Amino acid sequence: MPAKKQLPNRESKLPLRYDPYQIFKNSSTPYAIYARRKWLGEETESSRVEGDLIVTKLIEAQSPNGSWNNSVVDTIQNLHLIALLAPKFNGRTKKAVDWLLEKEHEIMRCRSGDGARYDGLFFRMNREDTHQIYHRKDLFFNRGCAGFVKTAAALYFAGIFTKQKDERVLQAFKTLDNVIKRRNGKWCSLSCSNNILRAYISHPLKRASSQTQQALKTLAKLQSRNGGWRGIPFFYHTLNIIALSKLKVAREQIAKSLPRIIRSQNRDGSFGKDNKEFYTFLVLDGLKRQRIKI
Repeated sequence: MPAKKQLPNRESKLPLRYDPYQIFKNSSTPYAIYARRKWLGEETESSRVEGDLIVTKLIEAQSPNGSWNNSVVDTIQNLHLIALLAPKFNGRTKKAVDWLLEKEHEIMRCRSGDGARYDGLFFRMNREDTHQIYHRKDLFFNRGCAGFVKTAAALYFAGIFTKQKDERVLQAFKTLDNVIKRRNGKWCSLSCSNNILRAYISHPLKRASSQTQQALKTLAKLQSRNGGWRGIPFFYHTLNIIALSKLKVAREQIAKSLPRIIRSQNRDGSFGKDNKEFYTFLVLDGLKRQRIKI
């Protein structure tokens, strides 16, 4: 019988070969500003001004209806950056969350091909958004069914920007609870389930729910010996999502992924072949949420 993988030792330091913070030190992107302020101890007046300036410009570009350019992708990405740089900013961000929650429209009533009800999910978007969701690699939510990306984002940001108990949020979770039960541990494809899982783990009412545990157990069964997850090409996104959870089934998967993280690091300390700041952020954010020393 193979030895059981030990949980990460929070007293020891992960033996990365190169400095993973190097990519952020001379950069002024939102990810770099966040890394310098939160991880490198550079919480200075200058760094705060840098972050505030980015947030101010984003808010100034926001449309009256709360979105950015009536685009799901732009709205998700900008809310993510605001959440990083100004998590307590909840003025215009609530308007953006309402737009994702489709408050200006009637609640969706829909049944999928296998008979699962999609009532109260958030599937409205234009063709350009659908195209970008399927092709871009730098989005906070990994590629998957566009409607599930929007639904996951709406629920995730509702949790961040103090709309956790909004009626539409609770209705969507009720629907998704039934979907995962019907589909035996998945909400849709594996990639789509990843996105919805991010919303579940991040929501205070759902992070330890039976649905969250079921989805994490499904992923655990798919994790291969090399630390990745079979059928899911988005290693860094999956790592970051699972690392949000404090449940044992999540911590065991993170422990199993650590050797792969060490092997995949680039010589400049970053991760990924492109969008290196973004993927390095996903890795370090995940490790730090698990309280693994770097």
